[in-house]
Amino acid sequence: MLNHPNPPTLKMCLISNRQNDGRTYNMPNASEVAALVVEDIDMSFNVRDIIVEKHSGKLQRINELHASYLLLQYPVLFPFGEDGYRDDIEHKDETLRATKTKKRLSMREFFSYRLMTRLHEISTLLYASRLLQQFIVDGYTMIESQRLLWVRTHQKELRVDLYQGLADAVISVETNAATIGKRIILPSSFIGGARYMMQNYQDAMAIYRSEGYSNLFLTFTCNPAWPEIQRFCRKHSVKPCDRPDMLARIFKIKLDRLMKSIKEEKVFGTIRAG
Repeated sequence: MLNHPNPPTLKMCLISNRQNDGRTYNMPNASEVAALVVEDIDMSFNVRDIIVEKHSGKLQRINELHASYLLLQYPVLFPFGEDGYRDDIEHKDETLRATKTKKRLSMREFFSYRLMTRLHEISTLLYASRLLQQFIVDGYTMIESQRLLWVRTHQKELRVDLYQGLADAVISVETNAATIGKRIILPSSFIGGARYMMQNYQDAMAIYRSEGYSNLFLTFTCNPAWPEIQRFCRKHSVKPCDRPDMLARIFKIKLDRLMKSIKEEKVFGTIRAG
């Protein structure tokens, strides 16, 4: 800074009262990484704008299924240039005997393999802290985009013509087919979709109608202070937020144990419906 003989006097005038929460733009308190999906989900949803520069200086656009995408996106995690996911990776013969009809590796199986801890292998990925969180979020968006693309391109197999609602369009005097558009129907097996949520709601209402309302409502959440999580973090010198994969696994184990206690040990009594 320059020393000025007569420094100016700065004043601030508040011209209006605060209408919003002043903590909106505070620094985050938790170590979290999130993905932001812009605009609607259409045919270009699964097409990322990934551009690489060749040695010749020319630019080339590649797909997220390119074998070099992950190692170019995360050079610290893949210092030896290992190939990323490709849609032509085949299962081993031992796996084929178990899966029988599933011959190729899915994207979800690929990322599950990368996130698995192995006794005789040191994984740089699992000790990457926030970069690991980014890798997991990136992998989730890739898996979700591929699932949505499959649903969009297999509408005939899903028999969505039964849900198009053409009769409603005719009743509303909408006779111009160009203005109706094409609807993409998500199956009820798509987790998080409208039909998935509605199906669960209808199942719950059917149970209430048959057996009556429930008298217990349990909420089960993950606590980073659990002794299993603390022992794991001390052993590997990491924080709980650095290993979201391990938090999810421990949470699933405890959730299954809770459900077993409720169903088999009947800690709350005999279950009438579920």
